[in-house]
Amino acid sequence: MTRKALADAGTSRAHATGLSAGGAMTAVVLAAYPELYAAGGVVAGIPYACAIALYEAFSCMNPGKDLTPAQWGAKVRAASAHTGPWPRVSIWQGTADTTVAPVNQRELVEQWTNVHGVSTTPTSRDTVNGYPRARYGTAVETYTITGMGHGQPVDPGTAAGQCGRAVAYVLDVNHCAAWHMATAWGF
Repeated sequence: MTRKALADAGTSRAHATGLSAGGAMTAVVLAAYPELYAAGGVVAGIPYACAIALYEAFSCMNPGKDLTPAQWGAKVRAASAHTGPWPRVSIWQGTADTTVAPVNQRELVEQWTNVHGVSTTPTSRDTVNGYPRARYGTAVETYTITGMGHGQPVDPGTAAGQCGRAVAYVLDVNHCAAWHMATAWGF
């Protein structure tokens, strides 16, 4: 399906993002089809191959699974014969999420920094709209949405940097994740 969409659009690489199970699926497509994706955004998701069976998904979500960066990275590298370049990854997590434990953000960072061969220590830290952002080289970034539960961050409105409207699992935190990802990806 992605190959067809890319052919129809006349481009060579796509971008993916998703919330919760969609965030987990974003990690899957980035790992399994890295040649097709330039970047992806995992919002309140879990690392690639954290769960192999349905019953494991719940323990991966909460309390989470603690593996070494090398163990996480090996799971991604085993997903395909790809050797690079790997997709960039933007990881978003609310600190008050009780569905997908915030520890998953750290585990995703460990997974993707290992794949990219960069340190798990941020190369820069700042705040965007009052929320902490960390960057790990140019390959991995995190946004930690302080006080947010399980959902997609939005900032309703029509000004630059705004998007969405609050509904179940789409949370008005005055920070539009979709806009920030699209901007970082050059859209």
